[in-house]
Amino acid sequence: MERIADLKLAEDLILQEVRQLVLAAKNVMAREPTSPAEGINILNNLRKTIYEDLNQIQHEAIILRAAQSLKNKDLQGEKVELYWNPRQTGTAEEPDLQAVVAGRIAVSAEITASDRPIGTIAKRMNATLQKLSRMPGKRIYFVSTEAMEKQARTKVRNAGYQIEVRRV
Repeated sequence: MERIADLKLAEDLILQEVRQLVLAAKNVMAREPTSPAEGINILNNLRKTIYEDLNQIQHEAIILRAAQSLKNKDLQGEKVELYWNPRQTGTAEEPDLQAVVAGRIAVSAEITASDRPIGTIAKRMNATLQKLSRMPGKRIYFVSTEAMEKQARTKVRNAGYQIEVRRV
């Protein structure tokens, strides 16, 4: 896990990533399609160019919103060290976000950038909540939409997990 030394600096880096991705998308879409086949080709190139970074940048941004939420709500006034796996690179034992206070893990958090809990997303939510349920400290699952919040709350309640679901 990487330490988040400065939330503002991390946000600035995400803004740079967003700008690069927008520029790449503009370059792919610089031409107006003249046929359906050409249009599909442009869309395929757009997906290849931006898909992975689009997902990862959104994930990073929500992690930083979650980190700010922890500092403002849960750990206000505490000397907290924040650690993250910005590109979903953590191991099975590592959360997306971790808060350490006085050398102990105070919070373990998982974050999703998904908007709707359907198909693979719903299955992944089950696995993520199960993983989070075994982690130390207060456990929080951060989501960004009402639909994800409702589904996560239902899954947490049905499984009996001690996990807070929080929308940021």
